[in-house]
Amino acid sequence: MSDEKNWRFCVVGNIVKTHYDEEGIIRYGTKAFPGGTKVYINGKYHSESSKRIEVIGLNRFKRYECEYIPIDLIENCRVQTVFRKNIVGIMDWQEDLDGCPWWGRTADDRRDAK
Repeated sequence: MSDEKNWRFCVVGNIVKTHYDEEGIIRYGTKAFPGGTKVYINGKYHSESSKRIEVIGLNRFKRYECEYIPIDLIENCRVQTVFRKNIVGIMDWQEDLDGCPWWGRTADDRRDAK
């Protein structure tokens, strides 16, 4: 990988620590991610009508995983520069495989992410 592909802009957030499910039972995090986990959000073409969004995060087995999770289970969203090779590699792989767009490395991408 060349030096110019070692980072990207991305919207990141955290999984809520606790929430109540439909039956009123308290849940900790999500099925895939424990509460407080930092997730990288793929919301470049996100619409307000969809209830779920694709994220990359460290799952309960300490491996990076792509999952679709409900939007209301994400808090503390912000724009950051991502340097982790694992995460950038997954983003590049998704773009190459199915054209799934992530934000890039330009000032326009940063503005769009905000």
